[in-house]
Amino acid sequence: MKILITMYGINSPGGIINHNENLIAGLKMCGHEVDFVELLWREKTKGKTTKNTDNYETGASEMMVHQGKGWLFPKEKRIPYKGKQNIARWKEFANKFDVIIWQIPVPTKQKDNVGNMDWVELYNLNDFVRQVAIIHDGNMRKSYPWISYISKHLNGLACVHPCGYHGAEVLDVPRALILNPQDTSKAVFKEESASWNKREKGFISLQTFKGWKHVDDLVRAIPHMKQNTQKIMAGGGIEHNYLTSKDKCKPNYFCNSESDPDISSSNYGEKIWDLACQNNMTWLGYISQIEARKRMGSLRCLIDPSWSVAYAKIGDHFNRVVVDGIIEGLIPIARNFGISTNEEGIGEVFKPNTNYIMVPHDATPKEFAETVEYTINLSEENAGFIHEQNRKLLQHFERERVASDYVSLAFGVPTGFYNKLETGVISEQVREKTELTINNFFNTQQGTQ
Repeated sequence: MKILITMYGINSPGGIINHNENLIAGLKMCGHEVDFVELLWREKTKGKTTKNTDNYETGASEMMVHQGKGWLFPKEKRIPYKGKQNIARWKEFANKFDVIIWQIPVPTKQKDNVGNMDWVELYNLNDFVRQVAIIHDGNMRKSYPWISYISKHLNGLACVHPCGYHGAEVLDVPRALILNPQDTSKAVFKEESASWNKREKGFISLQTFKGWKHVDDLVRAIPHMKQNTQKIMAGGGIEHNYLTSKDKCKPNYFCNSESDPDISSSNYGEKIWDLACQNNMTWLGYISQIEARKRMGSLRCLIDPSWSVAYAKIGDHFNRVVVDGIIEGLIPIARNFGISTNEEGIGEVFKPNTNYIMVPHDATPKEFAETVEYTINLSEENAGFIHEQNRKLLQHFERERVASDYVSLAFGVPTGFYNKLETGVISEQVREKTELTINNFFNTQQGTQ
């Protein structure tokens, strides 16, 4: 089939980058013809360029892509949709596809979209074009409930974790839990490089530094770890800027007894980032997937410090990097209210001491460090047990299987992790928030209608 994947212009695509590249690869492996475009509310567009191509790679999308910045879309892949003429051109183009997958379901609230109602017409296509939107997080009800405004055009919602799945029960669209697509063919469990005892005693953490990812929890723990432990951090983002800023560092990013009761009083008032660096933390910034795999291939653990009580009230909200680590033979360390909905850390997908080692969301920095040291020093037998359980789990993330699930969803076939489709009902709260946003932000008076 001919499948189109769309991407609205956003500032920080984060994990969507790898999700999209692996989904495209999986769809192509299934024999489908895939196109990928960026949609922009403008009258005209031009291609993206950069003088610095460091850490850019050519992805399955056949475009240059950066792990933090996203894709360098050429002009022909950047489609303007402002005004009736551009909408007409879009419809002529989009109606040639069998399936359209919306990586970002609807435009976000940003200044470029004020007064924009043209986006509504993007979904008004011929009935034979099947449309699937992806729910990447648990923020739908709060951050983009106006997806309900175009829900009648959608044939399915693909939710990448239980939090997104359960959160979408307030929409009247069939939904499936379809986990993030990954290249599981690179799993190293049966290779010599997977040998636990031959790996360095250390960890890597790869993150987009956002508040709910709580990278600062890990940073505070580092001074409590042994000096000979390899401590590698990669990624970047807004919270990294605050952590390292000379004059805008947040007050809670300085050492104090309240956030770390075990820290020496001689360190009070010091930046937690600076103290971590003094204790052999290595920060790499954004790195390519090739470099990430190389680093992961030599270490024992991957740490995902993310947690959110708000997300946990809805469902499990784990990150793609956890599976990245599993593929490379690492044992994940994760938080109970990141990977599950309960204190015990027992999730629908991941189980503590079976698939990962748990750090409670309220652990002190010293307790966090002790869990890291415990995991790093697991026996080969105990590490082997977790590896074997994760080898079985990986089948649900295999990108060809995931790609097939997307097609099944588009045509109403029960699929995904639960092997079923469920359809909710639009809640009054969603209706009210949608109406408010449409009237006060997107502004119906300025669109094409």
